Amino acid sequence: MPAWIWIVLVLFFIVMVVAGLVYAGKRAIAAMHVIGETSAKTFGVLDQLEQETAPRRPEPPLYTQPLRVAADRYAEAHAEVVRHQDVVRDRHVAVWRRWKEFNA
Repeated sequence: MPAWIWIVLVLFFIVMVVAGLVYAGKRAIAAMHVIGETSAKTFGVLDQLEQETAPRRPEPPLYTQPLRVAADRYAEAHAEVVRHQDVVRDRHVAVWRRWKEFNA
Protein backbone atom coordinates (compact mmCIF):
# COMPACT_ATOMS: atom_id res chain seq x y z
CA MET A 1 0.00 0.00 0.00
CA PRO A 2 1.21 3.49 -0.72
CA ALA A 3 2.33 5.64 2.18
CA TRP A 4 -0.38 8.30 1.65
CA ILE A 5 -3.12 5.73 2.41
CA TRP A 6 -1.54 5.05 5.80
CA ILE A 7 -1.44 8.79 6.51
CA VAL A 8 -5.15 9.11 5.61
CA LEU A 9 -6.02 6.11 7.80
CA VAL A 10 -4.07 7.47 10.77
CA LEU A 11 -5.67 10.92 10.38
CA PHE A 12 -9.11 9.30 10.16
CA PHE A 13 -8.37 7.27 13.29
CA ILE A 14 -7.26 10.38 15.21
CA VAL A 15 -10.34 12.33 14.09
CA MET A 16 -12.63 9.47 15.19
CA VAL A 17 -10.94 9.19 18.58
CA VAL A 18 -11.25 12.95 19.16
CA ALA A 19 -14.91 12.92 18.04
CA GLY A 20 -15.60 10.02 20.41
CA LEU A 21 -13.97 11.86 23.31
CA VAL A 22 -15.97 15.01 22.57
CA TYR A 23 -19.21 13.02 22.41
CA ALA A 24 -18.41 11.19 25.65
CA GLY A 25 -17.57 14.50 27.35
CA LYS A 26 -20.85 16.09 26.26
CA ARG A 27 -22.86 13.10 27.48
CA ALA A 28 -20.97 13.11 30.79
CA ILE A 29 -21.74 16.80 31.33
CA ALA A 30 -25.41 16.19 30.51
CA ALA A 31 -25.46 13.28 32.96
CA MET A 32 -23.94 15.46 35.67
CA HIS A 33 -26.72 18.02 35.14
CA VAL A 34 -29.37 15.32 35.51
CA ILE A 35 -27.67 13.98 38.64
CA GLY A 36 -27.50 17.50 40.07
CA GLU A 37 -31.20 18.13 39.43
CA THR A 38 -32.14 14.79 40.94
CA SER A 39 -30.08 15.39 44.05
CA ALA A 40 -31.52 18.89 44.43
CA LYS A 41 -35.07 17.50 44.24
CA THR A 42 -34.21 14.72 46.68
CA PHE A 43 -32.64 17.06 49.22
CA GLY A 44 -35.60 19.44 48.83
CA VAL A 45 -38.00 16.65 49.75
CA LEU A 46 -35.79 15.54 52.64
CA ASP A 47 -35.65 19.13 53.94
CA GLN A 48 -39.44 19.30 53.88
CA LEU A 49 -39.62 16.03 55.79
CA GLU A 50 -37.19 17.27 58.42
CA GLN A 51 -39.16 20.43 59.13
CA GLU A 52 -41.17 20.02 62.24
CA THR A 53 -44.86 20.55 61.79
CA ALA A 54 -46.91 22.19 64.47
CA PRO A 55 -48.90 19.62 66.44
CA ARG A 56 -52.53 19.53 65.37
CA ARG A 57 -55.35 20.05 67.75
CA PRO A 58 -57.55 16.97 67.72
CA GLU A 59 -60.82 17.54 65.87
CA PRO A 60 -64.13 16.04 66.80
CA PRO A 61 -65.19 13.02 64.70
CA LEU A 62 -66.46 13.85 61.23
CA TYR A 63 -69.88 12.29 61.82
CA THR A 64 -70.54 14.84 64.58
CA GLN A 65 -69.80 17.81 62.33
CA PRO A 66 -72.13 19.39 59.77
CA LEU A 67 -72.41 17.70 56.36
CA ARG A 68 -70.92 20.83 54.75
CA VAL A 69 -67.59 20.12 56.47
CA ALA A 70 -67.45 16.63 54.99
CA ALA A 71 -68.40 17.98 51.56
CA ASP A 72 -65.67 20.63 51.75
CA ARG A 73 -63.09 18.03 52.75
CA TYR A 74 -64.17 15.79 49.89
CA ALA A 75 -63.95 18.71 47.42
CA GLU A 76 -60.43 19.55 48.66
CA ALA A 77 -59.34 15.92 48.44
CA HIS A 78 -60.75 15.57 44.93
CA ALA A 79 -59.05 18.80 43.82
CA GLU A 80 -55.76 17.42 45.16
CA VAL A 81 -56.29 14.18 43.22
CA VAL A 82 -56.89 16.15 40.01
CA ARG A 83 -53.76 18.27 40.64
CA HIS A 84 -51.74 15.10 41.20
CA GLN A 85 -53.07 13.56 37.98
CA ASP A 86 -52.08 16.72 36.09
CA VAL A 87 -48.56 16.56 37.52
CA VAL A 88 -48.26 12.88 36.57
CA ARG A 89 -49.55 13.58 33.06
CA ASP A 90 -47.14 16.52 32.62
CA ARG A 91 -44.24 14.38 33.84
CA HIS A 92 -45.25 11.61 31.42
CA VAL A 93 -45.39 14.06 28.50
CA ALA A 94 -41.98 15.50 29.45
CA VAL A 95 -40.40 12.04 29.58
CA TRP A 96 -41.78 11.08 26.19
CA ARG A 97 -40.69 14.42 24.71
CA ARG A 98 -37.19 13.83 26.10
CA TRP A 99 -37.10 10.32 24.61
CA LYS A 100 -38.36 11.62 21.29
CA GLU A 101 -35.57 14.23 21.15
CA PHE A 102 -32.97 11.69 22.35
CA ASN A 103 -33.91 9.14 19.69
CA ALA A 104 -34.21 11.69 16.88
